[in-house]
Amino acid sequence: MKKLFYSILSLVLIFNSNFSKAQVTKMPLLEEFTSSTCPPCAANNPTFDAMLESNEGSFVCVKYQMNWPGSGDIYYNTDGNTRRNTYSVTGIPELAVDGSVWLTQPAGFLSSDLAMEHAASSNLIIDAQFILDDSMLTVFGNLLPQQDITGAIRRYIAIVEKHTYNNTGTNGETEFSYVEQKMLPNGSGIYTIGLTSGATIPFTQTINLNTLSHIENKSNLMFAVWVQNSTTKEVLQSTWATFPTGVQEPTTSSSGIISLFPNPASNQTIIEYQLQDNADVSIKILNAYGQTVSENLIGKSGFGLHSEIMNTGNLIPGVYFIDLIIGNSHYRQPLMVQ
Repeated sequence: MKKLFYSILSLVLIFNSNFSKAQVTKMPLLEEFTSSTCPPCAANNPTFDAMLESNEGSFVCVKYQMNWPGSGDIYYNTDGNTRRNTYSVTGIPELAVDGSVWLTQPAGFLSSDLAMEHAASSNLIIDAQFILDDSMLTVFGNLLPQQDITGAIRRYIAIVEKHTYNNTGTNGETEFSYVEQKMLPNGSGIYTIGLTSGATIPFTQTINLNTLSHIENKSNLMFAVWVQNSTTKEVLQSTWATFPTGVQEPTTSSSGIISLFPNPASNQTIIEYQLQDNADVSIKILNAYGQTVSENLIGKSGFGLHSEIMNTGNLIPGVYFIDLIIGNSHYRQPLMVQ
């Protein structure tokens, strides 16, 4: 049986209730150009990686392994080369911070510099999610502009392996972090329009990870999503796709979903849920874009355990979400339809 790895991320940001003028916290994007055959990289990376480790959770990092000096790094790929050309990188190690090439080598980028970047605000929320079903990866979500955003804007997704070991080269390094394995669909990103205040811009990309030759451990993968002005190079916002707050972990002491069965489903699935008080209840099935494809308005229900059958026979096979709405609260669980 396939093992379903799933993760859904909502970038948790506090923003002004005036939607058109809201500013949200910015997650810094750190892009390093490096190689396992580069002696200066070996001198920089221990310091830079120690800074990353001490500040985990407050940045997005993507490292592009380059094909020089010498024979270069075996994890070099054309997507990384495209990003290299974006910043006109001619020597490594090189660090770009939110789209600006850093004035010193990566070891010179300190926790205090990261804190300054993290203190900046953005006018964009990225709601990013991923589903990993065996080797089929889908990264999807929504761009939520808080103000009108103009310019040549592109959305990027990078598959990143947090630790690799098989690309040991000639510079003495034996472990490498945040290694870019592939960009979706490629290093040029996707041109994005319609970023007006209050809009919802959906995105989705799918890839079979078996087509990538150098992934060492699929459970060690991370997925970076960012939005960048391709003219000015300014990164407007970035995030990791990981578990969100607000997506329920099953418990026995609160309202919410207890189980879905069967899952994967063919013709129907049974949602078992519980209420800690009397409440209005409804159940929706959402597709990967967050659109409602089926809805059951149950109405007022009482304390205790309940179950409902949702028909899935008319749905196209793929990834969906059960959205249990109790009063004003939402409880979501992924559902595979086959």
